[in-house]
Amino acid sequence: MEKELIPLLEEADLEKRKTIEEYYKILMQLKECKESTKERYDSLWINHFGIFKKREVNTITRSELKVWMANLNLSPKSVRLAVSLMFQIFNEAIDDEAIKDNPCKNMRLPKLKEYEPKPFSKEEMALLIENSNDWFRNLLGFLFLTGMRIGEVLALEWQDIQDDHIIVSKSIRQGVVSTTKTNKSREVPIFNDLRPFIKSQQFKSGLDKRVFPNLNGANDLRDKWVSLLKKCKLEHRVLYQTRHTFAINALDSGKFKVSFIANMLGHSVQMLFQKYAKFVKSERENIDLEFSTFRHHLGTKVV
Repeated sequence: MEKELIPLLEEADLEKRKTIEEYYKILMQLKECKESTKERYDSLWINHFGIFKKREVNTITRSELKVWMANLNLSPKSVRLAVSLMFQIFNEAIDDEAIKDNPCKNMRLPKLKEYEPKPFSKEEMALLIENSNDWFRNLLGFLFLTGMRIGEVLALEWQDIQDDHIIVSKSIRQGVVSTTKTNKSREVPIFNDLRPFIKSQQFKSGLDKRVFPNLNGANDLRDKWVSLLKKCKLEHRVLYQTRHTFAINALDSGKFKVSFIANMLGHSVQMLFQKYAKFVKSERENIDLEFSTFRHHLGTKVV
């Protein structure tokens, strides 16, 4: 007893620990994030954390987590978000001194698929506008001619539309209005082609303070958008491609500084080029082949 059993009992950790679910609730109470991010976490928690919810935090092994991650039927981006959530839960347990190490640390995560914009041609844009009507036609006008995100357009109020620019300071998702994706406001010019759509929508929205009343997020538009693509006999593309179309056309026009386009879209210049540079003909074709790094300074003829 003294030599074998008692030492084992002294080494054994018999203290009851909080469950993963308890630490998740603590994390959500303390975490500061946008409502849309919290909704995404809640969705992952409800649908993909069931096998761990009631487990004490110190009973979960790294090998179990690897199997769990491998069996998540989600996109690489969502898998990474789920693992990130689990990582944060374990960090709460570490702060509580319930465990010493985070079993999610240095997990090999799936690589993100490179996103490929599929912009609309000018002919396709005209076709979509011509085959739509009422407020939906005006909405497409806003999306194609401002490059705003869908939630940003749907959150617009008439007070945001000034004489020559639109103030973009908020977004809406599932009926909840919050800040823009970058948490910053910006201004988007009102180009002449946009003015007829604004005038038409003023008539349709009536006395409502919102430009597009009764629309609470991109989900409200999905069926109408898919039907329009079928009517126009165009391949399926998400409505968000309107933003990519604006960005690429603005870059390709050569009429704006890159920094100005980045500001209109709420991007950094670096991100703008990472996403769109290869689509822009003006960036690929206008190359001066007479350029030289040493012309007028080279003393001998190159042979």
